[in-house]
Amino acid sequence: MRGSPILRALAAFVVLLALAPLLWFITHPAASAHNVNALPVKQPAEGVGVEGRLNFSKAASHVTIQHLGKDVWSKEAPAPAESFAAEIPWPKNGVELRVMVAWPAGTQNAAMRLRITAPDGAEYDRTVWGDTAADEILTFP
Repeated sequence: MRGSPILRALAAFVVLLALAPLLWFITHPAASAHNVNALPVKQPAEGVGVEGRLNFSKAASHVTIQHLGKDVWSKEAPAPAESFAAEIPWPKNGVELRVMVAWPAGTQNAAMRLRITAPDGAEYDRTVWGDTAADEILTFP
């Protein structure tokens, strides 16, 4: 096959013809849809029990804690120390919680401490500081 261009072209055509069904199968989603269904689908993680404790340096007027845009815990005029339990997914790499706290007008240098006990028993401690209000994303590994 070294010399004849016609024989080389014929050999290339035969190879492409042999690969045609495989190429068609790969490039057409309807043909390969049944293979996708055969793969195991991982279900989203269900919520697990997480315990939280809040402490305030000055009396707060409102607190909201969110996970993925949904309220996990919220309270008007919370006590100086509060506890709560929540059901949230807790993957191995941890979670991010959005903490929104408001203090009465004119309040300065106020703080809120949030301690979370993860499902594995590990305890994490974060603090939010603000004047009149704070809105932060806290990461818990």
